Amino acid sequence: AFESDLAAHQDRVEQIAAIAQELNELDYYDSPSVNARCQRICDQWDSLGALSQKRNEALQRTEKLLETIDQLYLEFAKRAAPFNNWMEGAMEDLQDTFIVHTIEEIQGLSTAHEQFKATLPEADKERMAILGIHNEIAKIVQTYHVNMAGTNPYTTINPQEINAKWDKVRQLVPQRDQALIEEHARQQNNERLRRQFATQANIIGPWIQNKMQEIGRISIEMHGTLEDQLTHLRQYEKSIVNYKPKIDQLEGDHQLIQEALIFDNKHTNYTMEHIRVGWEQLLTTIARTINEIENQILTRDAKGISQEQLNEFRASFNHFDRDHSGTLGAEEFKACLISLGFDIGNDAQVLNRSHTHAVRGLTVFFSPSFALFPFILPSLPFLFSSMLSCLTECASSSSLSCNVHIMDCCGFLLTFQPLSPHPPPIFLSPSWFCLSPADLVEENRNHGC
Repeated sequence: AFESDLAAHQDRVEQIAAIAQELNELDYYDSPSVNARCQRICDQWDSLGALSQKRNEALQRTEKLLETIDQLYLEFAKRAAPFNNWMEGAMEDLQDTFIVHTIEEIQGLSTAHEQFKATLPEADKERMAILGIHNEIAKIVQTYHVNMAGTNPYTTINPQEINAKWDKVRQLVPQRDQALIEEHARQQNNERLRRQFATQANIIGPWIQNKMQEIGRISIEMHGTLEDQLTHLRQYEKSIVNYKPKIDQLEGDHQLIQEALIFDNKHTNYTMEHIRVGWEQLLTTIARTINEIENQILTRDAKGISQEQLNEFRASFNHFDRDHSGTLGAEEFKACLISLGFDIGNDAQVLNRSHTHAVRGLTVFFSPSFALFPFILPSLPFLFSSMLSCLTECASSSSLSCNVHIMDCCGFLLTFQPLSPHPPPIFLSPSWFCLSPADLVEENRNHGC
């Protein structure tokens, strides 16, 4: 605009010079004064033109500098923003609390951390490049004395903020290293505890199962006398009791696992709860089996039954115990009665109709008094009918099961599961059905029923 206005006055200067020339040609008396004044005007005009040209060049140069600075500002903003976001994400990841349960998981975190550390040199180069852009802007401003108003218009991120966050990242990296090292050591210790527990549990669990099977086999098989079986069982009991320190050791390992907050163990299918239940069941089974053998010995001696008779009766019981469970179910007991010549055709029809729930839960246990079974056949119809009546009355619920024990006094002991709130055990004997109700109650009390 200034140059346009200056050019518009060019004609007027030329007109002044032409008028002065014309006055000189006319021999104007004051020509020297006119010429001097005209010369001053022309000199001032030329000086004004030179100053205008100089000003134009200075403005163009400054414009180029400002354009360069603007481009540098824009470049700084483009590179500083993602780098700042990366540093914020890195700080968040480095301070993130990790929860792992296996060595594989902590190894994955360690691998990822090592990969992150491998990117730090490149990140540092990027940081230096961003700071270099800022330094270049400062150098231009200082060299050419460019008057800059304000800060970078494209971003609020400044070099001080970038350096502060970078220093924070560098401080967090070794802290993360230490945390991963400690967690890796903890997971190694946890894995050691898992393997230590699993090694013992994988031995103890099958050992308990094998002992249970061996005890059941001893109680069913007919090898040797009852005294031999009792001796064998007591030896088993002693070996089982001597095994208790290993159970205690496993309990100690389990306590360490609980304190370490270990909730799974892929090295074994056994838990401490399974081992405890199996151990208690093993102790109960061996004690009950020894007690049964002792009772068989007492009954044998009291009744004068020979070892051959016991073996024969045991073989008979095993014959009807098709599933080798040590008990006779309803159908197995029925087959036993039929083989003894007891006609239960009508009773079977009754069983199918009105005693359905009772028969479902009927179980006959072998005891030494099973050898007396043939001697109670004369009273068996009356006993069996009475037993069915008791079963029908007491087993009205399908969830109630009844166990039948053949007792040494030529009777049946009926027990019900679950006991509460159902009736207590009931004992039936053919000689009792002539007793009064009060005497019958008293006899049951004498038998603990």
